[in-house]
Amino acid sequence: MVSEKMSRYFFISGCVAAFFHFAGVTSAEALAWVNGFLPVNRVALPGGVVVLICAALVFGGVGFFNILFVMAKAVYGLAQFLLCAMSVALLIFWFDLGVNFWLEEGGFWLIVLYAWLYGAAFSLWVFDFNYPLRNTLLAYSALPFVCLAVVWASDLIRVYL
Repeated sequence: MVSEKMSRYFFISGCVAAFFHFAGVTSAEALAWVNGFLPVNRVALPGGVVVLICAALVFGGVGFFNILFVMAKAVYGLAQFLLCAMSVALLIFWFDLGVNFWLEEGGFWLIVLYAWLYGAAFSLWVFDFNYPLRNTLLAYSALPFVCLAVVWASDLIRVYL
């Protein structure tokens, strides 16, 4: 089930990809930039999740619920957007270059984004234990499997045609 927010994130990601295409940025250049960005930030990105969860527990314990909610909601939305953008990037890299991004450097990035998503969901749960998270987490957790199914199906079609 694709939510309205997920559709919006896919649309924005597609518009950004189209902008880069018309600006002359090739898929190989974008993939080289992403592969250069990830090893440099390999320690900082996962460490931020621990900081987020600790801050949520501290802000929740002290009673700074407004700061907690704004922080968790921003990280939650950013992680959702980046997961959609990464899915669009996977499909573009696969159909343009024949490179499965998630099997190379993207697997680590995907794990980090899911850690951020679930860490922000935990923070929102600290804010309000009735906050509706289940459907969103389910939809975004199924996203990599759908993308990999598209990659797998396109590879099968390419082999047998």
